[in-house]
Amino acid sequence: MNKKQIDFSNLISMPLDIPSPPDISQVLDSETEMVSDDYRVSPSIVLMSPEGRWMPITDKLPEFVDWAEMHLFPWTMRSQMVVITTPIGKAMAPHIDCAPDKFNTVQHKFRYVFRGNVTDLRWITSNGYVVNKDTNKPYIISGRWPHDMVNTHSEIKYTLCLGAPWEANLNNEIYTAMLQKSYLKYGEDMMSFDDWELPTNWREFFNQERYGIPYDLIANFDQT
Repeated sequence: MNKKQIDFSNLISMPLDIPSPPDISQVLDSETEMVSDDYRVSPSIVLMSPEGRWMPITDKLPEFVDWAEMHLFPWTMRSQMVVITTPIGKAMAPHIDCAPDKFNTVQHKFRYVFRGNVTDLRWITSNGYVVNKDTNKPYIISGRWPHDMVNTHSEIKYTLCLGAPWEANLNNEIYTAMLQKSYLKYGEDMMSFDDWELPTNWREFFNQERYGIPYDLIANFDQT
């Protein structure tokens, strides 16, 4: 497919053509210092601060640090990095991964599952749930489409996330080159929301403690 025909603004999920990071699950299993998250109801282990400083736990993870410096930051940036932890049988609450004033912009988010099922991620639409396609690769998701997750794995699920201040930008040639490269290899696994409709209560999935319910917000996904 010609590059100009690919609409990444409507991307829901797509694997990335980069090496997977080394498995750090054993180190995570022994970590007790976590940050609570009353919104998503899944505590996180912080690997990097928003200012781009590696946290002490990464002293035990030199191969992971090398992976991030070589394969992740060149097309993103040094930014807050956490591992979301979800115990066996527990759920991550339905949510939208952006503020209301960012909702009509591209909100691509980086993810990688160290341990657990990628297919436990569910997208919430007007017609019910859509299960995310399986992958063993790092992948990009849409943070502006409501989603939840129930951990059906036999162990704690660990999901690597890159957060603020990095924001994906389809006008950034380095980022779009990564998407184009990944599409050439994994285009059949790309999911989009072209034929989806938001659930009627989608405004309730923002962080209400922080933003309230933005009743006047209109979904306009034509903006990038």
